[in-house]
Amino acid sequence: MFEAKLKNPMVLVNPIRAIYELVKDDVSIQLADDGLVIRAMDPANVAMVVFKLNKKAFDKYDLKNETYIGANMDRLFRILKRSKSNTPMDISVDDGKMTIVYGEKSVRRFTTPLLSLESGPRPEPKLDFTSVIEMDPDEIKQAIEDAEVISDSVVFISNAEGLRLISQGDFGSVETMFKVSEGVVKAEVREESRAKYSLEYLKKMVKGVRVGDRVKIQLKTDFPLKMEFKGEDVELSFILAPRIDVE
Repeated sequence: MFEAKLKNPMVLVNPIRAIYELVKDDVSIQLADDGLVIRAMDPANVAMVVFKLNKKAFDKYDLKNETYIGANMDRLFRILKRSKSNTPMDISVDDGKMTIVYGEKSVRRFTTPLLSLESGPRPEPKLDFTSVIEMDPDEIKQAIEDAEVISDSVVFISNAEGLRLISQGDFGSVETMFKVSEGVVKAEVREESRAKYSLEYLKKMVKGVRVGDRVKIQLKTDFPLKMEFKGEDVELSFILAPRIDVE
């Protein structure tokens, strides 16, 4: 039904590693004519992850019919962790099971049963943002790690000057400023945006830095945040609900 080959498995393993930070239970995987797609929510329904691996990323991609398959993310990740960057990976899906083979000096074959799920991947919500910021992903990762020193949440503020991250706690505060034409590569700001988000989730989301050399951050006041990492043939994005303080 489906056969694929990746000479560099990391194009699949690194995004799955980031997804696993949020989703460890069962997921629906779409095998489409143009590539592989995963869309899933974390157990608390606070964050959504969308992963797309284009057919062009594969060295072989043979699919008879578009379909959805169910897989346990914990089991799948344990198998994918056994990969090596320079060892080819072969993937096949048939007869209710998925087989992953690593072959070089020796051949290692892992087989795991597929799951029967009631529905396919969740649809991605259509969101209208007022700010779009593009920058170095390592810089936003560092800012989030800095904010965690002070508090369990961080406020994102975007305006014509750039992007600010502010975290405040009982023992102080930390602020990081990314200015347009300096830390910010590209900015499209229709109006100032301000929203607070959980650092517990953001810390997991920035695991996606390995996917590409830029991150796109999309914001709107008291609105979900979208963080998108893009490589040549891979896209990994996260949508995170805002944290609303109740007085």
